[in-house]
Amino acid sequence: MRRFFIEEIIEEDGMCLIPEKEARHMIKVLRMKANDPFILMTGKGEGFEAVIENTTRKGVYARIIKGLPIAASSPVNIDICQAILKPRMMDYMIEKTSELGVSSIQPFYSERTVIKPDKDSASNKLRHWRMIAQSALKQCGRAVPAEINDPIHFREMVKAVAQKKGIKVVLWEGEQRSDLKTLLREKGSVNDFTGIIGPEGGFTGQEVNLMRGAGIVPVSVGTRILRAETAAIALTTIIQYEWGDLGV
Repeated sequence: MRRFFIEEIIEEDGMCLIPEKEARHMIKVLRMKANDPFILMTGKGEGFEAVIENTTRKGVYARIIKGLPIAASSPVNIDICQAILKPRMMDYMIEKTSELGVSSIQPFYSERTVIKPDKDSASNKLRHWRMIAQSALKQCGRAVPAEINDPIHFREMVKAVAQKKGIKVVLWEGEQRSDLKTLLREKGSVNDFTGIIGPEGGFTGQEVNLMRGAGIVPVSVGTRILRAETAAIALTTIIQYEWGDLGV
């Protein structure tokens, strides 16, 4: 059954109005019509079985049939801090890590970030990224979309991560002593994990030292050097498999 997203269900006479974007997708793209069933998911993690009652110029009116069991979230809270990538790569990273169940994504600007801060386009980027996370929710059936935070600068990101609970790592291709596999073997099950991924050009030595001084552990993922968007997906997959809900 197809899934659609709504921030909050507001019923009036047993009906709720589907937002314009989702309504347009229902009618114009999927050619859905009256009495067609679907699943409505909310920003609160709720799920409902519903049917299209009628369509008007205002949009699509749906009738709620029943509530559905809320999908359990992963036992490990995964936060990904990602240096902002080129648009196509950033979109792909957000989509796939959202499908895999990250709790939040914190975009940030670092010294080698190709995309530089632009106040005029920042709000549009954020809106676009959040829409991708919502679409991923409909694809994978998770309870709530990944939280996409406002982009911040590198030092702000480091300061915020230093205050987080749990394990905090940065993937760095220059790390020779510590690798992710060894770290995971040494640790028991954890509830909170934060992973930091650099830009296409990687982190500078100064940036790595700053993170190390803040209690963030640099680790490698072996001999391979992964693209930035691939690294975020690989890291999320590994953590979900080891401590989360992937493969259970």
